[in-house]
Amino acid sequence: MQNDKFAAPPGYPPQGYPAQGYPQQGYPPQGYPQPGFIQQGNPPQYYGAPPGQGPPPPNHYYGSVPPPAPTLPPQDAPATVVRPQGCFSRGQTNKPQSNAVGAAGLIFVSGGMNIAWSIGFRGALFYHATTHDYIAWFIAAIIGAVISCLIPNKVPRKYILLVGALLVTVGGIEMAAIRSNGGAVLAGSYLDGIGNGLVFAPFMALAGEVSVPYMRGLVTASLEQMCFGIGIFLQIIYTSTWASSGFYYSSSGFSPENLKGILSAVYGGLSLLLGALLCIESPVQMLARGDEPGAIDTLRRLQRPYTLTNATYEQLAEHKRYLAENRDLSTSQSIVQALPAFLRLTYLRAMNALSISSIVVLVLIIAILANGGSSTGWLVGFAVCRWAGNFISTFIMESVGRKKPLLLGLLGCSCLGFAIGSKYSFYYGMGGMAVMMLIFQVFAGLAFVSTSPYLSEAYPLAVKQYFIAFTFIAEMLVFIIVGSAHFNIYDGGNYFYAVGGMYLFAFLAGIFCLPETRLTTLRGAQQQFSGFINRSF
Repeated sequence: MQNDKFAAPPGYPPQGYPAQGYPQQGYPPQGYPQPGFIQQGNPPQYYGAPPGQGPPPPNHYYGSVPPPAPTLPPQDAPATVVRPQGCFSRGQTNKPQSNAVGAAGLIFVSGGMNIAWSIGFRGALFYHATTHDYIAWFIAAIIGAVISCLIPNKVPRKYILLVGALLVTVGGIEMAAIRSNGGAVLAGSYLDGIGNGLVFAPFMALAGEVSVPYMRGLVTASLEQMCFGIGIFLQIIYTSTWASSGFYYSSSGFSPENLKGILSAVYGGLSLLLGALLCIESPVQMLARGDEPGAIDTLRRLQRPYTLTNATYEQLAEHKRYLAENRDLSTSQSIVQALPAFLRLTYLRAMNALSISSIVVLVLIIAILANGGSSTGWLVGFAVCRWAGNFISTFIMESVGRKKPLLLGLLGCSCLGFAIGSKYSFYYGMGGMAVMMLIFQVFAGLAFVSTSPYLSEAYPLAVKQYFIAFTFIAEMLVFIIVGSAHFNIYDGGNYFYAVGGMYLFAFLAGIFCLPETRLTTLRGAQQQFSGFINRSF
């Protein structure tokens, strides 16, 4: 009989049995599995913060060798898109993605200023200027785009950016230093244009590859259409207000061209600095070169906090599926698949050029003079309306989508094109036409922002950079053709009738041919663009 003094206290296990929760010789613990024993019945339990939150575990990756990646899902498994709640949270989490391509946006701001100068928003010129001077920037942009086609994925994007930024900086310094020297202005236009064309295709492709699906539209539209739009806006604002300020400058004084040169040099210098510090290479291209550790590290640095999470490996898996699907396509198959998207996007980008061509500017000035108003206010209103359309479309793209704003803008431009054409008359007056011109720019700005994400996601990987460059070249050719054409002031109405008809065709065709790629992976967007018919909304 056991002595009572050795009896176990109430609530404790009886003496002679292994205590629960404490390992004993020959028995596996009931709480945690030990080596040599297999726990049955229940899956492993996890304690503490869920994956991706809180401090990393002790063996978390910070060095050059990442931990082994989890088993990838099958090729046809849908990608999981986890979208953080709230605009601020999404912006902060994905800020490194826009930073990675933001330096190229500064180059595009300079490009927008040169586009506005070329189509007619310039101060008084104290040298003989020809049509070549006005279209030189577009010619140079084509040259830069052709050069970018010769080095796709062979030279790191950072180096391409630094060369383009250097060209813009040198061209800006030259233009800031000269006084009424037509040859120097022409050289500055060529340097700036080559820099913009060189950077355009590589960084539109990069913007799509570094962005998560729910941010791709915002990142690409902010990079291209918004930055070109800001440059156009700045050039119109300071040239129109300069002329009306009562400041009369001479051939030896400080001119609007000098100010444009200073601003371009500043943008180019900032682009050099930010590009050297913040530019990040594409994880897709790293995987294509077999550098998986580099791709993982890149994905880690593209989202805050800079730690490896399950989402990082999900993105890696999706990039691998995207790469594998494109590797199955031969070059000829990639070209054939790219052609339907190329035809659609080239037409849309041509419509973009027609909406802000030199003829549009001339018709606006004619309408202002016919109504006897102050040109400054109308020109500033023109700049504000164009930029407002860009701004609205950029920031509703990830909630409303790409296709709806584009179709709404095309329909509005078509209706206003016919209305402006009918009001354009020297015999019956042009009352209200200047107002319609401004509203036309709002709808044009609303429509063509969607082409930025489309460019980054429509083309197969093997030919993506080539076709982005070809689309850009086609748009520049439209600027050159319109800028070189002889304008008869009595034919302004016919121009808008023709433009209205083309916008109407684009609207009707867009309903049945343009896909909606919001929240879609690059792989899914490419599949939607592979055919001509797509009625998704």
